[in-house]
Amino acid sequence: MIYFVRHGSTDWNEHRNGGGIKDPKCQGRVDLPLNNTGIEQAKQTAESIKGKKFKKVFCSPLLRARQTCDIIYKGNNPIIIDERIIERDFGEFEGLTRSEFDFLGFWNINSKQKFKLAESIKEVEKRVFNFLDELKQHPNDDILIVSHGGVGCILMSYFKGIPNDGNYLSFEIPNGKPITFDFKALTK
Repeated sequence: MIYFVRHGSTDWNEHRNGGGIKDPKCQGRVDLPLNNTGIEQAKQTAESIKGKKFKKVFCSPLLRARQTCDIIYKGNNPIIIDERIIERDFGEFEGLTRSEFDFLGFWNINSKQKFKLAESIKEVEKRVFNFLDELKQHPNDDILIVSHGGVGCILMSYFKGIPNDGNYLSFEIPNGKPITFDFKALTK
């Protein structure tokens, strides 16, 4: 069983525009820490999975994921930092709010957008699917993965298929909430 946790909130996750409306900033590879809300989310997650024994624990190398993992995982196995589960590289969109560019198109596999620096969905899919294909070799192991929203969307598509409309945002996972997946339920 896979236990996937998107890191807790950062200030960029909670960003509000001048009118006070929530408009998160894109924080692909920016290495931001958790804010107080994110720390509390991680503590709640720790409580919800308390006593769970994990065969392996994987974490993104970015600070917000590592902090979340350190709060929620208190077992004896080493935490394995894996570059394949780092957040999508937002390239030229890094630091922009969702309303400052075509964020929906950015997360739609059918979009014809071309990027100067940003990583394509296909590139993210390739590395995350490679990671999951390795884990699938041991379907009975309980595994904790602490990563990011973009990786979570790709992980969901691995288990549920690409959304019919190509919109990966339909798979967006909230910050700090564990979600489970079972390799034995795959129909692939």
